Amino acid sequence: MNERWNWDDLRLFLAVARAGGLAGAVSPTGASAPTLSRRMTALEQSLGVALFIRRRDGYALTAAGKDLFGHAETLEQGALGVERWRTASNPKPVIKIAAGAWTSGFLARRLPELLESENDLDLEILSGSASADLLRREANLGLRNRRPNAIGLAGRKLTRVAFAVYGKTELVREQADLGDDRRFTDCRWIAFSPPGPKVPSASWLDRRVPSGRKTVCSNAHAVLEAVASGAGFTVLPCFVGDATSGLARASELIDELTHEQWLVTHDDDRHDRQIKKMAKRVADLIRSQTQLFAGNA
Repeated sequence: MNERWNWDDLRLFLAVARAGGLAGAVSPTGASAPTLSRRMTALEQSLGVALFIRRRDGYALTAAGKDLFGHAETLEQGALGVERWRTASNPKPVIKIAAGAWTSGFLARRLPELLESENDLDLEILSGSASADLLRREANLGLRNRRPNAIGLAGRKLTRVAFAVYGKTELVREQADLGDDRRFTDCRWIAFSPPGPKVPSASWLDRRVPSGRKTVCSNAHAVLEAVASGAGFTVLPCFVGDATSGLARASELIDELTHEQWLVTHDDDRHDRQIKKMAKRVADLIRSQTQLFAGNA
């Protein structure tokens, strides 16, 4: 691979060019606007040419940008061709499910229910990849916290997902007399902040926990290990916190963080027999745990 660029740079470049700016490229790429801006500037610097004309209402391609766009689209078709070849050469279809870290863990713990009597397919769970581009078949199914709005995607609402503050059971009992204000200012906190756009629970804690009172973990398992050790409190989806032995709730449900869970797929993929079958299994599994997801278990 040329040291001046890589395929991921060009993938982001295509998304920004197609969207006509940074904001429209956030959803299909899963990268934040500042990250996209930084990556585009770095790509221009590495190539030694200006690719965009930056305007208040968006990004327009320069002549050099238009030339690169054509080459990048050719590479994109080649990459898709390689993926199609890989899929065709595998005697078993691989169903890819993209989901956030917590939801991925939920699915992983229930693999027997998803794969029961299914010896003719392989399943790949793309953890932490809820924003994988379904239009470009980076995944076959996606679990997301909002209705899809892109043309070519179909979605079905599954359940409501609630959040609350959790801590080690003994710690919650010891601090039971603390009000929310003192818990934020006097106690240690563990924040989950994976790579990419900041998750809502991390932003929620940023607004409440003062500097010096928070440890940030980019890995979901590390968050649970830290909280289980009694290192501090954290914010968890109730389907994780209520199902984790040794943890207890330390707050009411956090209305601000409550969201809907949607199962999303490509319009064409949803008619594929194997994908349709797996989509139904995922939907049935999550809907069977509606009370747990809603914090009512």
